[in-house]
Amino acid sequence: ESLRAAAQVYYNFTGQAGLCFDWLSSSSTFAGNEILFATPDAMRKVKQRNALLKNSLVETAWDYQCCTEVYQPMPTDGITDMELPYRPSQTQYFERCQQRWDGVTPRPDWEEMTFMSNNIQAGSNIFLTSGQLDPWRAAGITSLPNHANPDSIIVRVIENGAHHLDLRASHPLDPPSVTKIRREELASFEHWIHEWGELYPAEVKSPKIIAMPGLRGNIQQHESR
Repeated sequence: ESLRAAAQVYYNFTGQAGLCFDWLSSSSTFAGNEILFATPDAMRKVKQRNALLKNSLVETAWDYQCCTEVYQPMPTDGITDMELPYRPSQTQYFERCQQRWDGVTPRPDWEEMTFMSNNIQAGSNIFLTSGQLDPWRAAGITSLPNHANPDSIIVRVIENGAHHLDLRASHPLDPPSVTKIRREELASFEHWIHEWGELYPAEVKSPKIIAMPGLRGNIQQHESR
């Protein structure tokens, strides 16, 4: 019941699909009394739907990115997750990518070397956030790197925050923690832009009122190139 309730948040949030719904279909239509995976016919339908899902634009784009820039093998242990124990093989991962994308080979260290590297503490004007409830937090930076300037690199974990919740539009039910983070982000951006304006006044445009999607109302900030 708990798993069904969790799936309903995404696939049946209006409740129109009824108590028993087919979460693999594109429209999440009513599935009658059929119990998913219980019969050979149900399994056949699942395979057909999976084949359709594999042809979706989102899946295609994400799969290519996972085979080029975002190497993400996902082991499971059946203890800290709800999956059967599984340890992915890098060899199989590479072979699958090479077969599907005509020789494309993943670069396991691309993300770290491109966005983080071993010298991220030397960076500046970086605001890193992770949602406490976001599974991707395990792969993120959740503490200030050694020797980093806390005014130039800010690291926050959003209490009760989901996947990039701070970048989504505001909602009346947003937890206070994410509202606080959004305001802190904007304050940091304004501070950094002001610093830039003092160093390079000719490069900064005049203040402009712009709408910020994550907050209600308008916020005045400098716009820079």
